[in-house]
Amino acid sequence: MRTSVFSGAADCPRARAACESTYVRALHRACVILGGASQLAGHIGAREEDLRRWMQGGQEPPEWAFLVAVEIILLNLEATGRSS
Repeated sequence: MRTSVFSGAADCPRARAACESTYVRALHRACVILGGASQLAGHIGAREEDLRRWMQGGQEPPEWAFLVAVEIILLNLEATGRSS
């Protein structure tokens, strides 16, 4: 697992670089923002096992999960004043 400066990163699985898609990166970022895989799974209404498989590149996540992750990222950017 890669290290990160984000506090929730320890419980946010990462895919190998070769398997890391935009979908996977978005899920990982949302996971870090919310503080862990169980929090993200609860927020998006997915089973944690499925979420972890998506985040590790074992299966392509459904579009709806990706869109929820993007919304989390955008709301976080807006809340931290980093959006334009």
